[in-house]
Amino acid sequence: MQADTITTPTRRTMLERVLGDRSLLLKSTIAAACVALVAVVVTAVALSRIATLRDSLQDMKDQHVDSMELIANMRHGLTEWFRSALKYNAGVSGNDPGLKQTGLDDKDVAAARIDDALAAYREIATASGATDRLAKLDAFAEAVEYHRGLSNVIIFQEAPPSGFQMPAPQDILPAFNKGDAGMADAMNDLQAAEEAGADAMAKEGNDAYHRALWMTLGGLALGFVIAGFVGIGVMRLIKRQLATVSTALRAVADGDLTVPAEVRSRDELGQMAEATNRAREGLLTSVRQLNHGAEVLGDVTQRLTSITTRLDAEAREASEQAGLVAGTAGEVSASVQSVAAGSDEMGASIREISENANNAAQVASSAVGVAQTTNDTVAKLGTSSEEIGNVVKVITAIAEQTNLLALNATIEAARAGELGKGFAVVATEVKDLAQETAKATEDIARRVEAIQADTSSAVVAIQEISRIISEINDYQVTIASAVEEQTATTNEMSRSIGEAANGSSVIAGNINAVASAAHATTAALGEAESSVGELTQVAGELREVVQRFRV
Repeated sequence: MQADTITTPTRRTMLERVLGDRSLLLKSTIAAACVALVAVVVTAVALSRIATLRDSLQDMKDQHVDSMELIANMRHGLTEWFRSALKYNAGVSGNDPGLKQTGLDDKDVAAARIDDALAAYREIATASGATDRLAKLDAFAEAVEYHRGLSNVIIFQEAPPSGFQMPAPQDILPAFNKGDAGMADAMNDLQAAEEAGADAMAKEGNDAYHRALWMTLGGLALGFVIAGFVGIGVMRLIKRQLATVSTALRAVADGDLTVPAEVRSRDELGQMAEATNRAREGLLTSVRQLNHGAEVLGDVTQRLTSITTRLDAEAREASEQAGLVAGTAGEVSASVQSVAAGSDEMGASIREISENANNAAQVASSAVGVAQTTNDTVAKLGTSSEEIGNVVKVITAIAEQTNLLALNATIEAARAGELGKGFAVVATEVKDLAQETAKATEDIARRVEAIQADTSSAVVAIQEISRIISEINDYQVTIASAVEEQTATTNEMSRSIGEAANGSSVIAGNINAVASAAHATTAALGEAESSVGELTQVAGELREVVQRFRV
């Protein structure tokens, strides 16, 4: 699976479809945005309700508080009016023009204050469309005007205002009291109306407050529900994805590599689940490879054990065979040394034969001379024949010894194999020559015996003897030549046998080295067998480790 490929389940909830593939930062931002939106909405509602409440309070102030203040100013003006009347009466009674004037001035100020308050109140009532209060205001203004007219005429001794109808003298006091009571009642009606309006607006403000409170609390509750729903949904998404990853990791920790992490989103947690799956698959592949490697290692160690056992047996057998071959090589070397010694002895014998052959040639030469002078030296024929007989015996002995040496050389050449073929040919020729020499010496012996037996025919046989001696001389020359050749061949054979002796010594040394190497190989195979045992143990431990995993 590629690193940038993230699989998602086919069936997901609506929240998972909306938020599942978003990043954790965006999910957190959405949750925080929901809370912030709730706070903004609640704050906006609260501010709206507060603005409404503020407007209600402002209306209360504009319509009732200011009106109540104007009513208070009216009351204060009436009080000042009454005080100015008292000051004026006191000035009249006390004949105090200053106090009297003060009463008049205060009366004008009080009247102006009352008129201003009435005008302001009328403006407020007209602006608010409060017709009931305008009616009460008109009644109060009429009562004030009537009371003021009576007071100006009766107390301040002024002329009646235009259009003012004075009561009869006996009705002045009741009319004055009635006007005062009507003014008080009208004032109370105005104040009661204002209080009722203020109470109504206060109730409206209280209702607006409670509405704002409940709307704020409801908005907070709804916002908290929405934010909680979104937050819990986001946490459930995170928890659900983390649960799949945790389940897969716990399975891996328990050695079960067959449990994948379900990828439910494309966010960081989904990427983590995908990475967990890739890591699990990589570990699964590695464990399978380790399992295969452990099995292969077990098989290899078994084969190595079998091979080392077989090699150990073969090495031991090779060591034993090398020992036997070393012994045989020693014997061969000793035999070759003996042959070398024999070849040296044969060389000495051949040299002796050569000397004897030379002597025989000299004797033959002397015999020719003697044969020529036989007629004069017949007396010495017996002695010469005896010497010839002795020489013949020596030659016979030498020929027999040469024949024996040639036979031994043939046997040793056969033992030497390929190296001894040439030597065998020479030995055969020497043997043939020795046999011919033996035959010749036997012939000479018979002739000498004939000479000794029949000395009377010596003269007759001198010519034959001369011929025979000539032949003997020829034979001796041939023997001498053959002996020279045999000497050269013997020397070559001695050199070859010496080299063979050295070679057999080297072979014996090499075979001893082979035997030592075989012993060393046996020891090394023992160590290898120990190492194979350790390797078998390691393979078993590796197999136990791999078997802990479920793949």
